[in-house]
Amino acid sequence: MTVSVVTPASTTDLVDLESVKAYLQITDSAQDGRLGQLITRASGSFVDYLGRPLALQTYRERQTIQGRIPGINLSNGPIAAILSASVDGVAWTGTLDECDVERDGARIMASAFLPPRQLCFTRPVVVEIIYIAGFILPGMDKVVVPDNALLPWRNTPLLAALSGGCLSTIQMLLGVSGRDPLLKSENIQGVGSTSYATLDPATGGLSADAVASLSRLSIMADWMA
Repeated sequence: MTVSVVTPASTTDLVDLESVKAYLQITDSAQDGRLGQLITRASGSFVDYLGRPLALQTYRERQTIQGRIPGINLSNGPIAAILSASVDGVAWTGTLDECDVERDGARIMASAFLPPRQLCFTRPVVVEIIYIAGFILPGMDKVVVPDNALLPWRNTPLLAALSGGCLSTIQMLLGVSGRDPLLKSENIQGVGSTSYATLDPATGGLSADAVASLSRLSIMADWMA
């Protein structure tokens, strides 16, 4: 299996500056630069934890299949559109519909590429799919899908749980910014004491709700790995 990016995402930031400032109740622009860095850092941690991109991109994926297999598991999801396909270098002229494709699981029924009355692939065949997958992020450029796409466009904005997890992660990163990472608590006589939570390096400093939302985000290729 080989996968390449045909058209990279126009942005990979999961949330925009305006939503972060609203969440943190910040009304001035003094910290805009700092917040922008934290947005990029948190968004990158999401991708690192998940192990694949979240932003909408166009991919070219090639797989060799043989025998009676239930489906072709693509490496990225959810599927927004399938632009074209070929079998052993010959353009596939059939059509795909919602019964052939599980968009959220990024899976195409293998039978969609079988000749009529053929139940399995009797020899190894190379299937190449060009598809658009991922979530639409704030500020992302409009994607133009040709009318002859094998599977038409479906709009998939970023899930609320993911954007919420990103916001809470940014809040945590802002809270520890500039603080000694070894400092666990401090006591000010006559004022009180403060205990600090430490970021978990195993999750890249993601908040608990961010980890929970990413743990629920799976495609069929994850289960077959």
